[in-house]
Amino acid sequence: SPEKDVTSNVHGVRSEFLDEGIRRREATLSQSGNTIICGKAYFIGKLLWAKGLDLLLNMEEVYRTVTGDYFEIDIFGTGPDEKEIIRAFHGRKKKKKNDMKRSQSDGSLAKKRKVVFPKSLHELRGNPIPANFKGRVDHALCKGEYKVFVNPSITEVLCTTTAEALAMGKFAIIPAHPSNTFFSQFPNCLMYSDKLEFVANMRHTLTHEPVPLTAELHRQFTWEAATERFIDASIITKRNARKREIIGKAKLDERFAKIHNMLADGKKGDVLRHILGGGPVIGYQVKYMKERSRNTSCPSLVGIA
Repeated sequence: SPEKDVTSNVHGVRSEFLDEGIRRREATLSQSGNTIICGKAYFIGKLLWAKGLDLLLNMEEVYRTVTGDYFEIDIFGTGPDEKEIIRAFHGRKKKKKNDMKRSQSDGSLAKKRKVVFPKSLHELRGNPIPANFKGRVDHALCKGEYKVFVNPSITEVLCTTTAEALAMGKFAIIPAHPSNTFFSQFPNCLMYSDKLEFVANMRHTLTHEPVPLTAELHRQFTWEAATERFIDASIITKRNARKREIIGKAKLDERFAKIHNMLADGKKGDVLRHILGGGPVIGYQVKYMKERSRNTSCPSLVGIA
């Protein structure tokens, strides 16, 4: 029902990210004066154009226009668009004349070469962007040397990697977008509304250190806090429940609940969840229900001599 729609972040992060956040906080508080600890910028995610990597290319160009240089970034991940993305950042490497002469003498030019047409104008760049493609890695391993997480994507809602980076006490540079509203409460979340604001945020990270998270903000990334947000988002007041009952929407909710329970029951429920990408849970629910039925049907022996 539209009137019950609520957007809330009900996802927590693993303990490894929380522990790194505590370590960074203690390290920052122990520093004397305004010491600036150098740290790299990075992106982590599946290498798809839909992840906003085309936007990252545009930000690099604007940053170079303003400052005179590209900013260096490490990119973690693999994906179907990986080769195209690498060419877009690095450009196409031109063969030298010596290499051409060597290939002619070897007769390799006689073989038909596959012509790969550029997918974007970025591949024709003369100045490669200093982007280091590191392959797939667990985000929890991106610790001490990385200080700035860059995530230009606007297609993901409440991105988990952004939460993980902020939980580790890093800067997170993300677009000002409704899906990122939850992250705006954290001081290390630097949002931008345009390209120049992105450049300003990136420059800020070079001369500042992330603010140590308070215990209250740190707790927002735990699963306990996520569960509390889930309960708050799902609660219906007695007044709203009575109102829905009067206009007949309570019965509609009951019908939807019965349909859901019917589809999710037994083996067909496991098969349906598996088809829809819910994971290999075939048989677990059936086994649980059988054991539960068996236990409840057995008479209690308490009090029998």
